[in-house]
Amino acid sequence: MLVQLREQTRPAHLALESQPLLQRLLSSRLTETDYGQLLQSMLAFYQSLEPVLVTATTALLAQHPDPNYRYLPREPLLASDCRALGCVSSGFIHSPIELRLNGSGAYFLGILYVIEGSTQGGRFIAKHLADTLGVGENSGASFFNIHQSNNSWKAFRCWLHRGLERHYQDDIKSVIEGANMTFSALHAHLDQWQRLNPFFSSNNFQAE
Repeated sequence: MLVQLREQTRPAHLALESQPLLQRLLSSRLTETDYGQLLQSMLAFYQSLEPVLVTATTALLAQHPDPNYRYLPREPLLASDCRALGCVSSGFIHSPIELRLNGSGAYFLGILYVIEGSTQGGRFIAKHLADTLGVGENSGASFFNIHQSNNSWKAFRCWLHRGLERHYQDDIKSVIEGANMTFSALHAHLDQWQRLNPFFSSNNFQAE
């Protein structure tokens, strides 16, 4: 299943990686202000997604118990990072993108594939943030350092192989749909956030 997911979500994945705000995150010219603004945009996305995703993941684990996998909510980590950077606003706006969540277990499995898989990219981002801004797991970059204390990607893959893969193999189309939706929704969210936020629209924030 993982091979199918990688192959059939590659275009959406590559498109997201080329999004200007994410490219800026790995820029050698990244500033603390840039980073704080990016954290707020990610926080808004997870504020929209997680109320449903956390409940759905709990339901999946009730149906297919696993001793090691647990979903770690990202919203508290992002909120903590924002506070550490001093970029807490009077009220974050939620994602302007309507997330299409169809409620099926297979669909949510695809969403989890994207979110847990992103922790691998977080390893490189975390190192870059430490090198350029001097921020780490306890000083504004806990979101990108999930891998330090919670190897959720490995646990997710094991959970998948131990039973979920067999159970949802006939519904692989929905798994792929959920994954592609997540890549595309985050891409659309960041595009729209960039248009709506004056800071992102300024000449001071251009991807290299």
